Amino acid sequence: MKTPVVDVKNVKKVYGKSGESQSYALNGVSFSILEGEFVGIMGPSGSGKTTLLNVISTLDKATEGSIHIAGSDITTMKQGALSDFRSQKLGFIFQDFNLLENLSIYENIALPLSLQGVSSRKIGPMVQKVAATLRITEILQKYPSEVSGGQKQRCAAARALVHEPAIILGDEPTGALDSKNATSLLEAMTNLNENHGVSIMMVTHDAYSASYCQRILFIQDGELYKEIHRTGAREDFYREILDVLADLGGAKA
Repeated sequence: MKTPVVDVKNVKKVYGKSGESQSYALNGVSFSILEGEFVGIMGPSGSGKTTLLNVISTLDKATEGSIHIAGSDITTMKQGALSDFRSQKLGFIFQDFNLLENLSIYENIALPLSLQGVSSRKIGPMVQKVAATLRITEILQKYPSEVSGGQKQRCAAARALVHEPAIILGDEPTGALDSKNATSLLEAMTNLNENHGVSIMMVTHDAYSASYCQRILFIQDGELYKEIHRTGAREDFYREILDVLADLGGAKA
């Protein structure tokens, strides 16, 4: 039986001091992501999905509730322990790549391992392995300015994956890509998920991107609004996602 890699229980995020006007960015959110799942988070602007990503990624702290990742409750950790946990257990893919232009593609991918003090003898095979999985071996010696947007995002995905995190967190990872490169990245993420058992949580506005997920959690006004599962063809799931987004008033094809 698969165990939860992420377990969120009654999480609240409140802005404003007690006794003053307060707003709930998250209001009692609970869900789990199992090992090997590919889960999407969707909702209108201001719904709380970015806040949810931030508290799960340890970049922000929940006001109430618990968040267990790979068995550890991140809501009780001190800042130093959180920093270590983030670098070891979490992988990030951002919309704008966040690559360092003065480092080669190889060096960008190796960066999380270097920061953890992994020896260069071990780093080489680990980078080669993930580069082969994402089909970017031939560009490892190039620099970000010398490769396409799609290749940059595959590099970012490789960097997120190289230290074998408990889960990869995607923040609109296809947002800066054209449709061809977006599809290529989504297929690569699906391959990582289905053939390599990588757990992925992806926040996205885009129904097409979301249709590659196995399950979608919709958030509205800081609360879980609905959850749907892909049971058949991806095209059918895409239409189902659009229907829910239309109900929410935030449809984007």
